[in-house]
Amino acid sequence: MKTSRVIWALLVLAGVTMVVSQAQNPPAQHNYKYEVANQQTVEGIVSDTRDYSCPVSGALGAHIVIKSVGSEIEAHLAPVTFLKQYDININKGDRVTVVGSRIVYEDKPALIAKTVTVNHDTYNFRDDKGRPLW
Repeated sequence: MKTSRVIWALLVLAGVTMVVSQAQNPPAQHNYKYEVANQQTVEGIVSDTRDYSCPVSGALGAHIVIKSVGSEIEAHLAPVTFLKQYDININKGDRVTVVGSRIVYEDKPALIAKTVTVNHDTYNFRDDKGRPLW
């Protein structure tokens, strides 16, 4: 009986310590938003496509990595469901032109895409003020 009280007390103490520690060191929060003043155009070849839980879109997001002369940059497109809804397919090896707002994501330059042009098709992900179209 005494052993169970000691274990219970240790568990409660560990829980309180974790709560206090998280309150003192909250996880980094980023407010990624489209800023027209940071808009730029990047041309290159898609070297990778990635779908993952994205803090920019707030959903399972579609992303492409664009390789241009001497550099690579990731573009955050839109939720995967948006691309599926409009049958938007961007693949490795596609030559693209991306217009987007430059941000820093995971300590690397990135873009929040407004438009992506593949061949003669232009896909719009945001309006002229940078508001999402999904």
